[in-house]
Amino acid sequence: MCSSNEDSVVIACGLRIRNIRAAMIGGALAMVLVWTAAASAAPQQLDCVLTDTEGKPGSENRPIVVVFDEDAKTLTAKDGANSYSFSKVSISNVSINGAVDTVSLGIDRSSFGIVWQQYGADKVSTEFGQCHSAQSPQ
Repeated sequence: MCSSNEDSVVIACGLRIRNIRAAMIGGALAMVLVWTAAASAAPQQLDCVLTDTEGKPGSENRPIVVVFDEDAKTLTAKDGANSYSFSKVSISNVSINGAVDTVSLGIDRSSFGIVWQQYGADKVSTEFGQCHSAQSPQ
C-alpha cells in the first residue's frame, strides 16, 4: 500500500502508477498500430459503378472491380470480361491512380468517386462513377 509516510514507499508507489499508465498507453498504441498495419497490408477491393458515361451512351451502371495493394503499389481492374493490370500506379492518402495502354483510372479516396478514361485514335472516352469498399478481393 502507498499510505506509509516513508519517502521511499511514496516514490515507489508513484513510479508504479506511472509504469502502469505508461504500459496502458503503450498497449493502446500498439493495438492501433497493429490494426492499421493489418488494414493496409492486405489488398483491398473496391466495387465501382460507372454511372455518368459521356462517351458510351447506354452503358450506365457499368460495374468495375478495382483491387489495389498499397504496400506493393499494385492496381488491377476488371471491366466485364476485360482485365487490366496497371503499370503506372500512384497510391496516396488522397487518391489511387493508374494507367496502362489505352486506359487510365483515378479514385478519390475521400469520396470514392472514380474517373475511368479510355483513349482511342481520335478521341477520349471519360466515364464517372462511385465506388464502395468490398469485403475482400476476389
